Amino acid sequence: MNYRYIFNILGKILLVIAFFMMTVLPWIFYFHEKLMLPPFIESISISFTLGISILILTKKHSEELHTNEGYLIVSLTWILMGIVGSLPFYLSQTIPSFVDAFFESVSGFTTTGSSILTNIEALPKSMLYWRSLTNWMGGMGIIVLVIAILPKLKIAGYQFFQMESSGIMPEKIKPRTTDIAKRLWLIYFMLTAILVVLLMVDGINFYESLCHAFGTIATGGFSTKNDSVGHYSSYAQYVIIIFMLLSGINFTLHYYLLKGDFMKVIRNTELKAYLLIIIGVGSLIAFYLYANSDMSFEKSFRDSFFQVVSVITATGFATTDYLKWDDFAWGLIFGLMFVGACVGSTGGGIKVIRHVIAFKSISNAIKKMLHPNSISPIKINGASITEEKYNSILGFITIYLITFFFSSIIMIFLGLDIKTSFGSVLTAMGGIGPGIGAVGPAGNFAHVPVLGKIMLSFLMIIGRLEILTFLVVFTPSYWRK
Repeated sequence: MNYRYIFNILGKILLVIAFFMMTVLPWIFYFHEKLMLPPFIESISISFTLGISILILTKKHSEELHTNEGYLIVSLTWILMGIVGSLPFYLSQTIPSFVDAFFESVSGFTTTGSSILTNIEALPKSMLYWRSLTNWMGGMGIIVLVIAILPKLKIAGYQFFQMESSGIMPEKIKPRTTDIAKRLWLIYFMLTAILVVLLMVDGINFYESLCHAFGTIATGGFSTKNDSVGHYSSYAQYVIIIFMLLSGINFTLHYYLLKGDFMKVIRNTELKAYLLIIIGVGSLIAFYLYANSDMSFEKSFRDSFFQVVSVITATGFATTDYLKWDDFAWGLIFGLMFVGACVGSTGGGIKVIRHVIAFKSISNAIKKMLHPNSISPIKINGASITEEKYNSILGFITIYLITFFFSSIIMIFLGLDIKTSFGSVLTAMGGIGPGIGAVGPAGNFAHVPVLGKIMLSFLMIIGRLEILTFLVVFTPSYWRK
């Protein structure tokens, strides 16, 4: 195990975090929040000094790095980001408990959007900016950190993507991973900038537009308002619906769209299933709300599709408390929590493509029973799925559900009711934000026991790394020579 090189990489990551923290300083002066200056200076100093010290100590290192070591790098990176990102919250005492600060930080970086805060608007605006920025940094994490930085470390970036996607490999848009990274950077930044402008058109100031753009494009869901996006106009809500939907799409498809290769987009199996689920479930809930409440059709349509898109993309924004809907309507929302967005997006969850493959495999099994001699391979975008990938996907879904079930049981033993236990674990693993029970859209995680918050924090990291990348480090075979 090349520990010197591993720590050298972690040192560089600390410097990156320190750089992003520095962008908070102008907001501190703009909002005249001088009390926030010391904690951020201290946090920047700790991150920078520790990063530089590690780089100096590991200056002489072998540049040979194996794929197995990549699992440790990716896992440690997300834990490190959570710890360092919690420093501004804790040192400023805006979140007095370190466990709570760690929970909030991990929730931000993993783009989960769950929160222990009971009054978001009571926090200084500069701190809320940092909170939203962790969302955006986390969104870039899956696209940029894995595909852009790691290829420079002599490891194929797509191997790292495979670590996070459990065997599902997106199509390469360029031969060199550095070229891919540049284009994904550009798309990510462009979507953020366009959304900021569109929100400002509605009269929302630059600060709030930027914070909500961070949360939307990263599908993170941190807002600067207690009532989330419900605070803003119907125009802003529709705009955010569209950009949440776009952020839940494989980013390579955005690239093909910009290139004018429309057939690549139109023929994509996962995209068609993703849009079909959103349109189908959104329409069903909209008509149900309209028929069973006194809401106008426009209001029913907007509330339905906002919540549906927010949940399937694992963004976590809300405009209404869906737990107040009838069992049929909120039950559909709960079901969407198991679906997830598209692979290669900033969205979380199990991912649509896995469900598509699982559904096709069940269909094939039924055909095989009726026609034993038939041969019908599972195809995605015209290419056959190998048995290895198929088994990997089924294995992932199985481990995901087992982890979900046993973690929920632990939360019950920690004192939470059944609905809240299952809801909190599901939303942590899927990176969704609000769940069901006491952690629904109108609730928060402040009441969860300390051990529960620690477990949920690691479930967020596990979910962000799609379970296998994180768990493999804890297997005995991983550490054998």
